[in-house]
Amino acid sequence: MRNDLPLHELSLAGLREIIAGADPQGEPRVEIIKRATSDGPRVGVFASSFNPITTAHLELMRRAREAFSLAEVLALAGRANADKRSYECALEDRLQMLLLALRDNPHLAVGLSSHAFYVDMLEALAPLYPQSDLHFVVGFDTFERVLDRDDRYTAKYHRRFGDRLAALHHLFSQCRFIVAGRSGAGRDEVRALLNREPAAIRSRVSYLDFPTDLGERSASQVRECLQTGQSIAGLLPAAVANYIAARGLYQ
Repeated sequence: MRNDLPLHELSLAGLREIIAGADPQGEPRVEIIKRATSDGPRVGVFASSFNPITTAHLELMRRAREAFSLAEVLALAGRANADKRSYECALEDRLQMLLLALRDNPHLAVGLSSHAFYVDMLEALAPLYPQSDLHFVVGFDTFERVLDRDDRYTAKYHRRFGDRLAALHHLFSQCRFIVAGRSGAGRDEVRALLNREPAAIRSRVSYLDFPTDLGERSASQVRECLQTGQSIAGLLPAAVANYIAARGLYQ
């Protein structure tokens, strides 16, 4: 579903209302809160907790869009998370920071997903982006979880699958993955992960080189710096840093 409330009217209360409508126990649902104004068949989707959004997040989306000719990239926050249950910052604040960081970029959209898993996100995204070539942009660690070698997640998907390979074939038949290297995990590590997977899955994965220094600018580093009074210079967009200070977040 697309949200038609003008951005300048999206108060925290308005965002809470949108969040309330994204039920993790119901049908998979994606709300588009900010639309991109660019248009084209190739659409990137970068799902993250954005706790908070960092300059590394922005650079990853920019590089993915340029390297793979994506018309837009949807920054997709989640109502639910595959493994984490609590956050240091409320979801409405994280969404507000996303809107502040991306408001002037016509190529970047903001959305909210009711469900945590890519196979469920895909179900919700399909009617919003019909005839689009969807590319999920992920980091190495996230991609390991997507492949789910230990079959930890199949039973948790909204749609029922017999095993992880059935779920992966369904997912990769309808989208592609762009895997960004970070924290010492590069192309060879991605290739090693894929070597044990069927060719139909391997052929749908591309690699994006991402500088180590940028990959190390993580949201957890930002939170640690804020909690210990260290400098966050260069780690956050200015509007996001100002919002965090005004709201007293991560203290």
